[in-house]
Amino acid sequence: MSIMAKHSQIIWAQPTDADVAARNKAVVTLRTQLAGQSTLGAIKTAGAIADCFAGAQLPAPLASEVQSAISDHSPAFLLANGELQGTVCLAVATLASVREHGVERTGWSNMDAMAAALWSALTFQGQVENARIEELRQELVGACCDRVAVVAKEVRVRHDVPDVGTLTIPEANAAGTRANNAYRKATAPVIAALKGNQDLDREEIDFLWWVLSDYSEILGCPLDAKDVMPRAVAAGIEGAKMLRRLPGDGYRHAVLRRVGASDKLSLSALIAAVGADRAPLGQAFAGTWSAGIPTVFPLLSALAATGEVQAPGTTLDARDWGARALLEASIVAMEGRFGGDA
Repeated sequence: MSIMAKHSQIIWAQPTDADVAARNKAVVTLRTQLAGQSTLGAIKTAGAIADCFAGAQLPAPLASEVQSAISDHSPAFLLANGELQGTVCLAVATLASVREHGVERTGWSNMDAMAAALWSALTFQGQVENARIEELRQELVGACCDRVAVVAKEVRVRHDVPDVGTLTIPEANAAGTRANNAYRKATAPVIAALKGNQDLDREEIDFLWWVLSDYSEILGCPLDAKDVMPRAVAAGIEGAKMLRRLPGDGYRHAVLRRVGASDKLSLSALIAAVGADRAPLGQAFAGTWSAGIPTVFPLLSALAATGEVQAPGTTLDARDWGARALLEASIVAMEGRFGGDA
């Protein structure tokens, strides 16, 4: 089955082979464009895609890319009259990229950033009334969730440390640099493996000490001293700071180990429940790039803002708010650590 065949009926009641073939080519072009984005660019694109599912239009730069990708193969196409087509093609291109892009050792390629950001954004939305569009949206949610889980597991596998390579000194090199260059080339794989393993060891040590301490540096008190909602949010944010890769299920369970059952609250009700703790919890995110992408970071941007919160009516219990804090803060932490590597 072609990549667009399944979802082409969102656009046309009875798509033709020519219709599907042209949109397949557009999807290939869009995948190439997505692959060239920075990790921060991918996060912003994820927010734009999620906004489109909620009825918004594509932002100008992205709209221009989508328009060009489709019109190159369908000259009569105009995005002004085909926003839905643009959204579907971009969403399908993203879906294919998230599923097929390989896992890199840092765990923070542009597709990792895209997957984590889309997972965050789309799971905070309500369902779309159009059943076919909702099916595509749910496929994206599932693919992004699966990718984050796979990446979180695979990038924590320790490197095999190879033997030092053969030391060869090319005659063509300048005499003063021959030995140094040859030594670096022979030992580089060993050093890279050791550094990678050290980084993972450091993550485990830092995280476990934080778990055992049960103390919130942000709030300046033991986590158990706080009510369940501020405790959950603080645990999620601080747990993310301890991690050097995206969180897997085990890390999430450890972060939320002392967060029990609670009533479900909307975001505005959560902010009210957090009360005076809102300021210290949101301080690190105020005025930052993440606060400017509330679709991806609804919780962090609300904590960082002042005044009333305007947000969807999504309601979550304390554990789910804590898990959301962990996911959102982990995206920010990963971009701060590895941003620009993709």
